[in-house]
Amino acid sequence: MLRKKDLFFFITFFCCLYMYGQRDYNTTIDRYVSHFQYDSAAYYTQKGIKENKEDNHLKASYYIRYAQILKSLSKADSCFYFLDKAENYFKKVNNRNELFHILTIRAEVSRYLVKQNLANSYIYEAEKLFNENTNLHYKYYYLNRRMAILAEYYNTTPDSLTKVKEIGHEILENATEIEDKSIIVYTLNEIGYLDFNRNPENALPYFLKAYTIAKKNDIKIAFIDVCINLGRFYQQKKNDTNSAKKYYKEAVNQAKIINNLWQIQQCYNELKNINTLDNNFKEAMFYGDSLNEINSKISFYSSNKRYELLENKIIIEFNEKQLKASKKNIYYLITVLLISLLGVFILISYSKKIQQKNKLLEKLSEENEFLISETNHRVNNNLQLITLLIADTLRKKEKEEHRNDFLRILSKIETIASLHRHLYKNKNKNEIAIKDYLTEIKNNFNEIADDKNVTLSFTIDDFQIESENAMYLGLLITELIINSIKYAFTATQEKIITTSITKETQGYSFNYQDNGKTSINENIKPKLIHQLCLQLDVNYIINTSNGFQLTFVKK
Repeated sequence: MLRKKDLFFFITFFCCLYMYGQRDYNTTIDRYVSHFQYDSAAYYTQKGIKENKEDNHLKASYYIRYAQILKSLSKADSCFYFLDKAENYFKKVNNRNELFHILTIRAEVSRYLVKQNLANSYIYEAEKLFNENTNLHYKYYYLNRRMAILAEYYNTTPDSLTKVKEIGHEILENATEIEDKSIIVYTLNEIGYLDFNRNPENALPYFLKAYTIAKKNDIKIAFIDVCINLGRFYQQKKNDTNSAKKYYKEAVNQAKIINNLWQIQQCYNELKNINTLDNNFKEAMFYGDSLNEINSKISFYSSNKRYELLENKIIIEFNEKQLKASKKNIYYLITVLLISLLGVFILISYSKKIQQKNKLLEKLSEENEFLISETNHRVNNNLQLITLLIADTLRKKEKEEHRNDFLRILSKIETIASLHRHLYKNKNKNEIAIKDYLTEIKNNFNEIADDKNVTLSFTIDDFQIESENAMYLGLLITELIINSIKYAFTATQEKIITTSITKETQGYSFNYQDNGKTSINENIKPKLIHQLCLQLDVNYIINTSNGFQLTFVKK
């Protein structure tokens, strides 16, 4: 029999195990974020998401934190995926504070991605919940971001400028109840920036006060921004280059501490320019070299800080099929349990095993959700690598027919890569903006067209079409342009290729034409173009009376 002392020990031990299993990583995440170690913060946030099994509220909060950390890592495109997951939970429990905060973060991420319409839409939706919010931090964060959006997009509208200052003064009047002092610093900086050109003398006190608060509270990123604005103020409004250099150097020193490459780049650029204007060419050359070095680091960072490689698509599909199959087995077992008492003990044992497999498969399914959001990005990267390899081979080929074959392949790969780039940027993966996509395809041919003295003219209406149709349409235009450049023109004639796509009430009309003389009155039936038109499910017409012309209407 267990003694009371032993029983107390075991209860305490298991309670500790349970508490450890529900470990809250927020303190660890806060520490890494405060030291600008965003990779480590991201790691512990992911750890919190994966380990959390019971507390859905905490898990949703981790999703919000992870979205904010991704923005700091310049991976803002992925923020919305995790904000969606958090929003789904808080909608179920009707938590108005968190829904208000999520909308504000969405607005800020959209502003960061230079998506004005989205930013305006989200900040407007957040405004509807403003009076229901009871969280002071969320309130002042919203006011500060609303102020930033108005100042960025509507700084030429008098009513908007008045509203910006009104919001700013409301924040400053309540500064004592705002724990996050960066909100105050950014507010002062924003008001000062509005007066920078209109009323410079009013701007300086706001910049200086922001400088003092940021320095006192060690708010490094905001401090760097304020120092840059002070440097520009003394340089442009006071013609005081010594004071300007002092603030630029303070900014770059702090940027180096947190290793913020983009702010270092900005500071070096300002120091290079001001020393050039000051005829201090030695210093200007030093900062110019430093700027080139940091530009190289940023380029390296951008090419290597890609998201992690995805699992093979076949494995993902296999796991999902297993999950569905397991669920079907459970339903089958439940039915058998209801009609057969004789096999009850065997079925219970089997059911437990199935449940264990389901937990494993559900975990795999959650991981797949993380992975699938980046599939198009991965495909695009692989296609870009293939493009580089083919381009390198193309440069080494001397025979024209070999170069033409490789050029044809390269153009088609670039067409498909363009499609995946656009799909990765789109929230809706089933449709694509045809104008942007085909314009990129045209740009891919500019160098070849210039080399062959061919003029490319595209007139494309701006509308959405299904991504599968977009791929075939892109390949069709690619094949047509290659054929025209290769076969259509004589050496001395003016060479013009025109493409137009017009939106109709139902579908669109397509017209491709070159003025090549070699195909006039010829009976041309290109096989690949015929196959692509079959894929598009269109009846096309070829006219060679005045060059080559292909037209169709897609319903």
